[in-house]
Formats: sequence, structure tokens, C-alpha cells
Amino acid sequence: WLKLKPVVPSCTQPLDTEISAMARPVFLLLLSFLAATPSAAVTWIKGAGGASCDQTCAARSGCSEDAWPSSEEEFLTAAKEAGQECVGTQAGGAKYDPSTDGRYCGWSGPDHMDDSEKRCAASGDSGTYRFCPCNSDKEL
Repeated sequence: WLKLKPVVPSCTQPLDTEISAMARPVFLLLLSFLAATPSAAVTWIKGAGGASCDQTCAARSGCSEDAWPSSEEEFLTAAKEAGQECVGTQAGGAKYDPSTDGRYCGWSGPDHMDDSEKRCAASGDSGTYRFCPCNSDKEL
């Protein structure tokens, strides 16, 4: 059996300093994990053909304008969560991206949008299915 030796705090440093020093790496690891997963708080839903994300997320506490993927890797994770496997993926660049035609996917939105324009409100034609970052995983 394994015998554990109790850790006795040093008499030269206060106990709270040692605990603080031990907790710091754990806190930094947690912080870096949260920073690396910005879309963790949303549920990705593939909308109906021609629907905006505002429409798609209406029954799921709305669409999150702050959760759009910033890399192809983030997008592929979102598409998979939404139940889509893309045959091919390209940057896209349309206001309604990320989206799919059912096989091929475009992941990044336009390089620049007017501040008054919201990506959640954009929609494509009836053959375009948007990937939407909804604020809730359950319909209201």
C-alpha cells in the first residue's frame, strides 16, 4: 500500500501564501482553458434553409453575436455539434457564414461589417443552412 506523508507548512511562510502559490497554476490552467473555448457557452444549431440565426435561435434564448468561430478548427467543432460533417470547407466570407449547402461549408463571415449589421440577422437563399450559436440548448 501507498503511504502518504502529510505536508507540513513551512514555519517561515504563512499558510495562506503557500496555498496561494499552489492554487495559482490551477487557476492559470483553468483560465487558459476558458479562453481557448469561447463557444462553450452556446449550442450550435443548423438552421432551416434560408433562415437567419435570429429565427433559428428564437426559441433558444436568442443568437449570440459574440460566439462566431475565429478559426476553421473552431468551425469544424461547431458544425459537428450541429450534426453536420462537411465534405469540403472554405473560408466563405458571406454575411450568412458559417453555413452549408448540405455538403460543403463556408466558415468565416465577411472581413468587415458595419457596426449596425448583425450576423445573427443575415440569411442566405433557401438552399443555405446557417450554423447558429444559440444561447440555450433547449427550446423554450
